[in-house]
Formats: sequence, C-alpha cells, structure tokens
Amino acid sequence: MPKKKATKKDKDFDRRVDDFAEEVERIGKKIEKRFDEKGCEWDTWFHRTFGVVGPLISTVFGILIFGLFVWLISFLNGLIGSVFLTNIYNFLMINMGLFFLIFLFFSYTSYFSKFWKREYKPFSPLVTAIGVAVFFWLLSQAIFIANLSLGISAFFNLAYIIDVNIFTIFMFFLIIGYIVLFAKEACCPEKDVKETSKTRTKAVKSKTIISGNMKRLYRSGKDRILGGVCGGMGEYFGIDPVIIRLLFVALTLVWGVGIVMYIICWIVIPRNPRHDWKE
Repeated sequence: MPKKKATKKDKDFDRRVDDFAEEVERIGKKIEKRFDEKGCEWDTWFHRTFGVVGPLISTVFGILIFGLFVWLISFLNGLIGSVFLTNIYNFLMINMGLFFLIFLFFSYTSYFSKFWKREYKPFSPLVTAIGVAVFFWLLSQAIFIANLSLGISAFFNLAYIIDVNIFTIFMFFLIIGYIVLFAKEACCPEKDVKETSKTRTKAVKSKTIISGNMKRLYRSGKDRILGGVCGGMGEYFGIDPVIIRLLFVALTLVWGVGIVMYIICWIVIPRNPRHDWKE
C-alpha cells in the first residue's frame, strides 16, 4: 500500500515536539551551568578553608558514603538472596581499603592540580594513566562478576585480556600523555612568571566556572580509517594520528589488547557533530 503523505497537522505536531525538546535541553543546560558555578565556588571555599587536610576529609566522607552504599547492597541481598549481589558485595568489601587509597590519591591530585598547577603539570600524564588503569581494572572486575552469573566464555576471555594487560594499558596512556606534554611544551613554552597564591586561586576559579568552553574528545569524521578514534585523539592532543595508530598496532601484538581498547574507545567516544559521517 502507498504511504500516506504527512498532513499539515502531523508536521505541526512534529515541529512542536522538536521545539519542546530544544527548549527543555536549553533549560537543562542553564541548570547544569548554575550547578557547575555553585560547585566550583564550594570546591574553592572548601580547599581554601581546610587546606592540605581537605582532601583527607573529603576522602573520609566519600568512603563513609561508599560504605553506606555497600551496606545497602547487603540489605537488599538479604531480601532478594541474589548471587550477583553477593559477588558484588564480596568484591567491594575485600577491596574497601584499596578504594580508600584510590579516593585519597585522586583527592590530593585534584587539590594539587588547582593550587600548584605548575608543579603538578609534569605529573599530570602519570595521574591520567593511573586513572585509566583503574578504570580498566574496574571494567575487568565488573565483567568477571557479571560473567559469574552469565557463564559466557567470550566475556571471561575479554575480562582476562584486560586484567593481564593493565600495566600495558597504563604504559600506553603514560607514553601518550608525555608525548603530548612534550609536544605542547615544545610548541608553546610557558613564560616564567611567578604567581602569588591569591592570583592562582582567582585564575582557577575563573577558569573552572567557564565550563561551557571545555574542549571535548570526539571521533574524527575527516581523518578516519574505521571509527575515527585515532584521528579524533590526534585532533584533541594536537599530534599526528599516525603515532597513535602505531601505538594501537603495537598493543594489538600484545594479547590483542589494542583491538579491545579501540573497540571500547569507538563505543565510548562520541562522533564529532561538525564532521560529515555520511560518506
């Protein structure tokens, strides 16, 4: 049967739905911006008030909330009796001390990155690499736990590959980070200017409040072979994508971890909306 032509009423309705979605999105962005501004003000006040002890205090509160979440899982599991929840609870309880150290580490790195920016800069690639390694470790453990109930061999193999190559993943992002850092320093060396602590605080506050101008990582539609992951990383870090492709190829030779990482990045990293993806 031939398709019915859209009536004027249907077109008006679709236009109104689009207008509604656009307006709701605009309101959501305004609310998000307001929360970001208040969050930056609170963060600056908190660190200025408690100083170097602030990250420890926030870590203690964070681990208390984390412990409450673990207790909630235990409570729900007592009512449901789920094997999956039992495995999650056991994993979280066994690694509670490790999670405390992770929270503490990233709390202090966040503090130092704001108030000792110049001193922190040489260590930023190391911190980023550690963060990525922690993420992939949690990902592998999550797949392991889920697979205890599913029993799918492919999931077990994927989790095993990620788990045994955590150090390789760490080194990959560490090398990438320092290549980018050295490239930026070589192209745009910073002026040797001494800043007072008051000037640093104001600079951090003004910079963090303008969150709408934050540079985002996209997959490239202009320089892509498969999904545009390497091209997008090259555009984001300002380096030749060939270097990143060679590193992915090198990682592929190690238990195929390069392929796994590429697929994950392909799924997680969004497409650049300014590029043409129809070709």
